[in-house]
Amino acid sequence: MRITLVIGGLRGGGAERVCVNLANAWVERGHHVTILTISQNLTPPAYAIDSRVHRRDVGWPRRARHDELNAPAIAPILRGLSEAGCTQQLIQHISIFAMLRRGILAQAPDVVISHLDVTNLRVLAAMHETNIPVIACEHTDATRVSIGPWQDVRGALYRRAHTIVTPHAESAEWLSKYDLNIVRIANPLVPPPAAAPIERNGGRRRVVSLTRLAPEKRPDLVVRAFASIASEFPEWDFEIYGDGPLRTSVTTLIDKLAPGQIRLHGFTNEPYDVLSNADLFVSTSWVEGFGNSIWEALACGVPVVAMEAGSAVTSLVREHVDGLIIRADTVEVLAKWLAVLMRDGSTREAMARRAREVVTRFPLEASLSAWDKLLDTCA
Repeated sequence: MRITLVIGGLRGGGAERVCVNLANAWVERGHHVTILTISQNLTPPAYAIDSRVHRRDVGWPRRARHDELNAPAIAPILRGLSEAGCTQQLIQHISIFAMLRRGILAQAPDVVISHLDVTNLRVLAAMHETNIPVIACEHTDATRVSIGPWQDVRGALYRRAHTIVTPHAESAEWLSKYDLNIVRIANPLVPPPAAAPIERNGGRRRVVSLTRLAPEKRPDLVVRAFASIASEFPEWDFEIYGDGPLRTSVTTLIDKLAPGQIRLHGFTNEPYDVLSNADLFVSTSWVEGFGNSIWEALACGVPVVAMEAGSAVTSLVREHVDGLIIRADTVEVLAKWLAVLMRDGSTREAMARRAREVVTRFPLEASLSAWDKLLDTCA
């Protein structure tokens, strides 16, 4: 089967990791696989891609070429917008629709798999009248995140998808109002290469966070929480791995509150190296699709303290078994429960022993098998 995956870019992120994992798995299974990015340009991908996977890039933003933007090429796109009743809202995007159509059709795919909400809608608009099935992947909690002006056209365009795939129970229920074919598939995540020992650092203790430094992840909340108890735990450090628009403000906050015990590192594409000897993992995101970093922490035997973020958290973290879920969005409550686990080594060790069960609760092969069944319906 010829599979084309479409995504905005391959910089760090959960959707990007899933896209690459699927591409690598499918090319290993003998499929012809292409990843088409919209605006990767010359930036290297954040994750390792099998050399057999073809990579193409639209190169957005740029001016459309004549072979992309011409009357015959855009006529079906315009008809599709008219039929969906969204010509007025989306006509300004005709250039990117035309570029995507040309870029996808050049790969002669049997199926197109798009990733992330706005990219899904762009692809569905671009592929009108091609008769090529499009599977659209929703990677976040649609009940908590608005996509601005695209929100009003979501239903009309999503009805053209062969299937909507989401790992999130609330998103699946919310999207069902559009009368869509929705399939829930857990993210296909690769477990650690080998079981690391349960024993943690004999000296310094580590709380770790792997997160995008963005408002929806609330990194400032966890910085303030840890800083408020840092003096009580001089043997503990807090390490944040990630990047994003809040990097400058988070750096300033760390320097102000606890410069010796909180360290901000950049993005890492080797989470298991970071997590292998961590003592606790913390997540303060208020919106998650699946919770890749939570899964990875548990897979390494690291107990998790996570703020409530719907089924993405409650399905992964089993309270008082392998972690804690914090349901009050306050610095004080988060600090209190961090301190409880930081003091209680025996509870941390008990949670660590159960944490690795996430690999069998959400196994890679089960996810890939579900995807194989879905691809069979497109054959």
